Amino acid sequence: MNRERALRTLGLEKGARAEDVNRAYRALIRQAHPDAGGSTAVAARITEAYHWLQRAGVEPPQAPTLPPPPQPDPPATEKSDDSYALRLPPGDIFARLVEAGHQLGEVSYIDRDAGIVQVTFTAHNGVVCQLAATVVSMPSRASRGEARVEFTLDPLASGEAPPIDQVVARFARIFQRTSL
Repeated sequence: MNRERALRTLGLEKGARAEDVNRAYRALIRQAHPDAGGSTAVAARITEAYHWLQRAGVEPPQAPTLPPPPQPDPPATEKSDDSYALRLPPGDIFARLVEAGHQLGEVSYIDRDAGIVQVTFTAHNGVVCQLAATVVSMPSRASRGEARVEFTLDPLASGEAPPIDQVVARFARIFQRTSL
């Protein structure tokens, strides 16, 4: 079989697209199939033409690709003298904080009732630090599942801790990639 004969068997023109091939095949095979009272030989010829066109490069259309799921808004930040806060999107925030903490360093303390997660990590400057994240109640946003998380950063060894906003920004990026 060649392309011209396969197209002619399906009743199609030379520039037929994959959708045209599929549509013609389905219409013809419904009529020609032996279970519908048709001929085995005719159904075999239709099927052979269809498969030949698929192998030759006229493929059936691909299922449409779905757009990626919407990404959550980035956490909003607030800074004070000794702490840094994020307003985080809905979800199981505490569990995601713990998971993000494991990715940042070693989770050294967890108190779910108090909403505290402490993470010990080595900063880029080599200083061992402790980042404490505390989930603070936000009554005005609780209905939407949003929470405020306050952070404090302390060096645990001699040396200076990196700027808290840089550490929290890194933590926020990890948090956004974390899903449970």
